[in-house]
Amino acid sequence: MLRNRSITGYSVGIAWLTSVRYRASYFYISNRKRVEMFMGKRFHLPTRLRTAAPDIASEWNYEKNPMHIYPEIIGIGYVMSVWWKCSKCGHVYEMSVEKRVVRGGGCEICAVGLLKEDKEKKESQKDRESLEDSVFHEVGNEGDPLPGEANTALRPKRPAMLNIRTKY
Repeated sequence: MLRNRSITGYSVGIAWLTSVRYRASYFYISNRKRVEMFMGKRFHLPTRLRTAAPDIASEWNYEKNPMHIYPEIIGIGYVMSVWWKCSKCGHVYEMSVEKRVVRGGGCEICAVGLLKEDKEKKESQKDRESLEDSVFHEVGNEGDPLPGEANTALRPKRPAMLNIRTKY
């Protein structure tokens, strides 16, 4: 009769019915902190690498990783380093699953290439802007500097940041 419910109570004569689904259990972590863990979860989120991030799991390096570790059983919070093979450049590198999925890490070679491309774009944009500025001053369309540009004392000051500490 009480298949899905259990009787709980700590004093004599007082008992109430609670569902097993929402009953909490406790476990202890560092510094003997007691953390509540619910046995039945209302929402199920995929935590395995293959189901949570299939595009990242496709870059798993099966040759260098141990046989007992593979994307179908590893969670997205796994902090030990595993081997990956970049799908773009083929570079093999070592990184934790948590750093790769949660923090958004990736191949160092491709990241350096993206940084170089961004730097080149910024340099070309600066060249274009300097060329436009020189054309602007040559033409003379109100080429006189503004008062704040000529005199630095007239520039607005940086706003003061307030450090407000709360009790909680």
